[in-house]
Amino acid sequence: MTTRAEQYAQAVYAALMALASPPTLKALQLDGLPEGGDVVDWLQNHAPEWDGYAAFPDDSRAWAVAELKKLAKSAELTPAKTAKPTLAGLAGADSSVFDWEKPNALETQTPPVQALPLQIIPEPFRAWLADVSHRMQTPPDFATVSALVITSSVIGAGCAMRPKRFDDWEVIPNLWGACIGRPSVVLKSPSMKEPVSLLERLQADYGDKFERDKAAAEFDKIANDAMLDDVKGKIKSAAKGNGKDGVVETGKIAKLKADYLELSAHAEPEASRRLFKTNETSIQSMTKLNNENPRGLLVFRDELMGLLAGWDREDKADERAYFLEGWNGNGSYTDVKIGRGLTDAKNICISLLGGIQPDKLKRYLYQALQGDNDGLMQRLQLAVWPDEPTEWALIDTVPDKAEKQRAYSIIKTLAELDFIQYGATQGEYDARPYFRFDDDGQAVFNEWLTEWQTVKLTREENPLMVEHLGKFRSLMPSLALIFHCIDIADGKAHGAVSATAAWLAVDWCDYLESHARRIYAMAESPEHEAAVKLASKIKAKALPNPFTGKTVYDKGWHGLKDRQDVEAACNILIDENWLIMTRKRTTGNRGRPPLPKYHINPVFL
Repeated sequence: MTTRAEQYAQAVYAALMALASPPTLKALQLDGLPEGGDVVDWLQNHAPEWDGYAAFPDDSRAWAVAELKKLAKSAELTPAKTAKPTLAGLAGADSSVFDWEKPNALETQTPPVQALPLQIIPEPFRAWLADVSHRMQTPPDFATVSALVITSSVIGAGCAMRPKRFDDWEVIPNLWGACIGRPSVVLKSPSMKEPVSLLERLQADYGDKFERDKAAAEFDKIANDAMLDDVKGKIKSAAKGNGKDGVVETGKIAKLKADYLELSAHAEPEASRRLFKTNETSIQSMTKLNNENPRGLLVFRDELMGLLAGWDREDKADERAYFLEGWNGNGSYTDVKIGRGLTDAKNICISLLGGIQPDKLKRYLYQALQGDNDGLMQRLQLAVWPDEPTEWALIDTVPDKAEKQRAYSIIKTLAELDFIQYGATQGEYDARPYFRFDDDGQAVFNEWLTEWQTVKLTREENPLMVEHLGKFRSLMPSLALIFHCIDIADGKAHGAVSATAAWLAVDWCDYLESHARRIYAMAESPEHEAAVKLASKIKAKALPNPFTGKTVYDKGWHGLKDRQDVEAACNILIDENWLIMTRKRTTGNRGRPPLPKYHINPVFL
């Protein structure tokens, strides 16, 4: 049990340590004191005539000062060997600890992030997405980013954007997006699935159409095969010659050849179902799907980190490279397998969307910062990590079905749109139709790109941010084209991409840059953020004194679930004078050595 003197010493120590310039303290346990005694009792033992109130006798003062200095010097030289408790020990620390310094302040290094302004949400989607986020009481960022990614996947390689006035450089407007947030707090999964449900509905509609068309396609194939069989029979007959002389009629053979080639050329292909979304990622399956869906399709993963981490494995290196190529939207791939034969996809276009938990992302980013970076993370251009809501209200209203239907109609129209009819251009040697900016839009892009290349990128010091912002060179025109196509499908645009769409894309680049800075700041110092979280638990007195690292990560606190994170956080708090670590000496017996103990600065006790 702590005595009243020990409690007093602890309080005095905590008060002194809280000073702006705390003194260096030495604590002495003086011999021969009665219960509750102090330095006055010790002095009276050596000067019995002194009453404890008057001035200390001059003839004893020199001796007392010399004796106290001697004891202090002895304690300073061998504090760990003495059995006498020190002041730090009385304050709750281990007996081997002697001095505490004032703890330094710890603040989060996570930069602020720009909230999504509703005015930069494309107007045809604005009311629908605002309704979704309001009913869920969650940031609108997740639903909006998801809506843009699925829209980009529907457009896919169906058309391109050529951002310069004359150059043939073009970008395919397929995008990768990630919604970052703590599970069950910001409802990122329900927010993503609301827009994804439109894509699933579109896929189901095309599935019904496929079932209706399949029977007709099968009939046409049977009829065509029958005619081909008839021609084959006639070819065999003609090849035997005419009559007894066996002369082959070359004219008849030529006619049959022409019939055979015409029937083969006009043979109905086997019916295939158009898909818009998949959870599949294998190279063979994705190649087959891209061959049947040349515009491309969306890969959706509710938990995206499992996919990204899986690609780090050596046996997944080819799949990783395949997806990196699929991000460009204009690559090709030929797969040859003995059992399956040849699958030749002339265009590989992959959009990607999923959710990520911050704890799982930070280690992945930290490894990328250490040099293991091939640009995969930078391709998640629509990665957002909004602030968690500080207020909540129970909302129970009827969904805005009219605005949701409007959004679905736009998605469906884009899936079937002939872009050339709405102002796109396609020359004889162009792989796909393409748009350019109008005069005002071109001026916006030229000014933005010049500043981006000569100012923004040259001043950036974070290597991951440099690579991330470097890919905005294609992101800005891709977004401008997507916004333009949304307006086309809504009946509000035609022809070249306008300045309005270009400025909206610029606003989105500014918004996404702030989120990228928050994301990559976590990669620069994940240990610091863990230390901030642990410090908050210490101030809340949620830990015993002393504690072990296992005490912390067994609690499963956010950001402090892994041993490595906890140990790194404790090391930082030691440097900042929040903790002191002690280890018990091993006894020489075999077995696991005892865990180190972390003692808390008495200021927080």
